[in-house]
Amino acid sequence: MRTCFLYRFLFFISCLFLALPGTLGAQQLQLPKPLQMLPAQDPAKVELGKALFFDRRLSGDGTVSCAVCHIPDEAFADGRKISSAYPTNKHWRHTNSLLNVGYLHTFFWDGRSKGLEDQAQGPIHSSFEMNLNPRYLVAKLREIPEYQQLFEQAWGGGVSLERIVGSLSAFERTLLAIDSPFDRFLKGETEALSADARQGMTIFYGNRGNCSKCHTGSLLTDQKFYNLGVAELPELISDPQHRSTRNFFLGEMGVELMERDPGHYAVTHKKRDMGAFRTPPLRQVEQTGPYMHNGSFASLAEVIEFFNQGGGTDPNKTELLKPLGLTAEEKLALEAFLRSLTGTYQPVHAPPPPGY
Repeated sequence: MRTCFLYRFLFFISCLFLALPGTLGAQQLQLPKPLQMLPAQDPAKVELGKALFFDRRLSGDGTVSCAVCHIPDEAFADGRKISSAYPTNKHWRHTNSLLNVGYLHTFFWDGRSKGLEDQAQGPIHSSFEMNLNPRYLVAKLREIPEYQQLFEQAWGGGVSLERIVGSLSAFERTLLAIDSPFDRFLKGETEALSADARQGMTIFYGNRGNCSKCHTGSLLTDQKFYNLGVAELPELISDPQHRSTRNFFLGEMGVELMERDPGHYAVTHKKRDMGAFRTPPLRQVEQTGPYMHNGSFASLAEVIEFFNQGGGTDPNKTELLKPLGLTAEEKLALEAFLRSLTGTYQPVHAPPPPGY
């Protein structure tokens, strides 16, 4: 009887340690610190960046703005498998969310941009996204008195490409979601996570899942690049418009034509990076599906099962992925933890376009 009581007591104590951040159990799991606020941005630059973000005049035909693909009500993604594109064109990758983008140091799925300002400029001149010569954009905005005033207030000078992308970046750095149940748990609010989410956290950070090998740190990404063996979508291979976009992109990147998305290889031209994509941040993941660089998976359950099977099949697949053998209960617990990464963010509404 005493032995039975002792085992029950020890089990209770071990569960208690696991549930409390800052205890031995939490330290063994190597939980991250709560996500901290970014430095405050200049309000005048943010106001200007917000106006630019929603202004369709940043596209060649005046129909596309940043907000067309980064929709505020869709966690600043767009809810599509494949991103929308400039009229009569088709994209070939899934849209990343802009929430918490200010914490990143590499951008796009393949990592071709090294700074947020560079990322903000890229889609404007991309032929299959916004399709506008940046120099022409500067000329257009210089003829709008309201924009002249906004640039003067924000920058103390006139319109320039550097100030356009600087303003867009300032606005994007205010798009934060940092008060998730997981954050509150890390700050000591132990009841913020359900029992299922705590079990999922144990799987995520423990040996059962080993998810935190790549999804590490406060943002839950190491910002490195891995080939997971995600299959190519048939429509991206067979559809002429998708193919033409990919082939154009490959040519722009100086890469040979191929029947697949090369991922980080397009940036480095190194074989080891073929089919490798940046580890996505998992915050707000509940709201940013479909998932993977090509939107292959519609639900978190599908993503979890993909990793449970050890990823896909590809000659260059990372050796980090192995079959996990999770039970149905463990998979549900892991999904509960992923949903606990959803915080709230300030609603953003389109302002009246300057000059109309």
